[in-house]
Amino acid sequence: MKKGSWVKAALTSAAVCLGAFGIGQLNNEQTVDAASTDNGQVQKFDKYKGHQVYEYTVENKNGLKVSVLSQGGTLHGIYVPKGPKDKRNIIMSFKHTKQYYDKNGKSLYVGQQVGPVGNRIKDGKFKIDDKKYSVPTNEKGNTLHGGPNGYNSVRWKGETGTYKGNPAITLRHTFKSKYTGFPGNVKATTRYVVTDDDKVQVLMNAKTDKDTIFDPTIHAYFNLGQEKTINNQVLTLNAPQRLDLNKEKIPTGKFINNIGKYDFSKEKPLKKHLDPMKKTKEGGFDTMFSVEPDKNGQIAKLSDPKTDRAVTFHSKRNGLVVFSGQSFNKKIPFESGKGHKYGAIALEPQMLPDTANHPSFGDVSLKAGQSKTKTITYQIDY
Repeated sequence: MKKGSWVKAALTSAAVCLGAFGIGQLNNEQTVDAASTDNGQVQKFDKYKGHQVYEYTVENKNGLKVSVLSQGGTLHGIYVPKGPKDKRNIIMSFKHTKQYYDKNGKSLYVGQQVGPVGNRIKDGKFKIDDKKYSVPTNEKGNTLHGGPNGYNSVRWKGETGTYKGNPAITLRHTFKSKYTGFPGNVKATTRYVVTDDDKVQVLMNAKTDKDTIFDPTIHAYFNLGQEKTINNQVLTLNAPQRLDLNKEKIPTGKFINNIGKYDFSKEKPLKKHLDPMKKTKEGGFDTMFSVEPDKNGQIAKLSDPKTDRAVTFHSKRNGLVVFSGQSFNKKIPFESGKGHKYGAIALEPQMLPDTANHPSFGDVSLKAGQSKTKTITYQIDY
C-alpha cells in the first residue's frame, strides 16, 4: 500500500473512532496523533466472517517492527532487525485470520488480547462490594479469558501514529455489558508502543460506567531461535512460589514453594525443566506463578544463547501464567511452519488468576467512572 493510502486509512479510522467515542469523552491520555509518519502503515490483511481485517505496523529507528491485527487486537508479529534468512518474527502467528479461530487454533489464543480478565473465574461468579455477579462461562462451567465474548472476539478500530513521541498502534472498542455479560459498559483503549531503546510496551486502558473487574493480558507465544522447539532456550523467573490448582485449574487459595523443575531462579536450558514434566499428566507447564517484580519491574527473562536474542518481561502485577506449548502438533499451521510440541512458550503477565474470588491475591476491580491502565513491557535484545 502506498504511503498516501495508509495515511488516509489511518485518518479515516481515527475519525471513525472519534465519532464512536465522542470527542468530549477523550482526554489527553487517550488522544493519539494519527498524522503522517514514516514508520507506520495500515494494510488490508484478509477478511474474517465477511469483514475486513486490517494489519497495523509500526517500526522504531533500529528496525524493530511490531504488527497487530484489528481482529482480536492480536499481536501478530515482533520482528527483530536481522538478515532475511533469519526467522525474524519472535512470536507465533498465522497467515490467515480464520486460523486464529478454527478448531486447531481457537483454544490457543495465539497472540490475542484476552480480557476483560485473563485466565479463569471459578463458576463464572464473583462479588464486588458484596454484590454477586454471574458472567458467561466457556470452559467446564468456568469463565476463561473473558468468556465467549471477550477481548479476542471483536474487531477493534485502530490507527498508527505516535504516543509520547514513539511509534504506536492504538486500538479502541466499547464493550457493551449486554454483549460481554460482565457488569458495566467499558471503553477500552490498547496501545502497542515501540521505543527507540527496543521496548515494546502494551498499555491496556479501560473506563466503565458501572463497577466491574478488569485485568487483561496478551497471550503471546515466544520462540526466539531458529530451532523447532524452545528446549535450548533459557527462562528465568522472579517467582519463589506458584498457585495450587484443582483439577479444573482453578486456584485453591494455597501457594506452593518452587523447587526442582519449578525453580526458575537460575539460568538453565528449558529442556532441564521440561524433561521431568513429560512424566506428568499435563506433559508440560500450564502453571500460575506468583511473581515478585524487582525494582525495575522485571518478572521474567527468556533468552536464546544461539541467536543471542532475549526478551525481558516487565510488569507491576503479581502473576505470570507459563504455558510451554505441549499441545502443539503438526496440524497447527503456524506462519513459521507446522507446529511442534514445545514449539513456543506463552508468558502472560497478569494478576493471580481468579483474584476476583480471592481478595488476598490483590485487586482487579474497576469502579464506575474510574480509568485504569495495565501495562506489559517486553524489552527486546538481539
